[in-house]
Amino acid sequence: MKKHELKTALKAAERVAGGREFFIIGSQAVHAHCKRPPAEVLLSQECDLYPRTHPEAAELLERELGRNSAFARRQGFYIVVTPEIANLPERWQKRVKQFRVGRISASCLEIHDMLASKLAACRLKDLELAGAILKLRLARVRTLRRRLLICSPCRPVRVRLRPCPACWVK
Repeated sequence: MKKHELKTALKAAERVAGGREFFIIGSQAVHAHCKRPPAEVLLSQECDLYPRTHPEAAELLERELGRNSAFARRQGFYIVVTPEIANLPERWQKRVKQFRVGRISASCLEIHDMLASKLAACRLKDLELAGAILKLRLARVRTLRRRLLICSPCRPVRVRLRPCPACWVK
């Protein structure tokens, strides 16, 4: 998803949800951190967000702007409403970065927090994203290791990271 598409998605979310504050917890959070995100961010058709002030609008957002909506067919991208913000490092809320579109404010995960969450999921697309971000030096391996250690589901396991699209869980 390109930056202008993310802005379109946020404006549509504002219209549907009736609120102006959102959390962006997926790969689209990278737009708040750099001007040239990796291809893995630009090629993604989904934006993981959650209404910050109107959680009751989550179902409506999913119906109106989700994968099978008229919005998705028309725009070529969609919103995934994430009802639970899970698998995130402790104190992630203090590190969010604001992404503004007019009067809309999206609190985007700090890049290391987002990567820790992605690596905890260990899906291929998330590993590829992590590798691309590390290769472009948009994140630091050392900081990411520390975040993984304070990521609640990651505490019981040791994770060895390499700056490539792979993670090894011991």
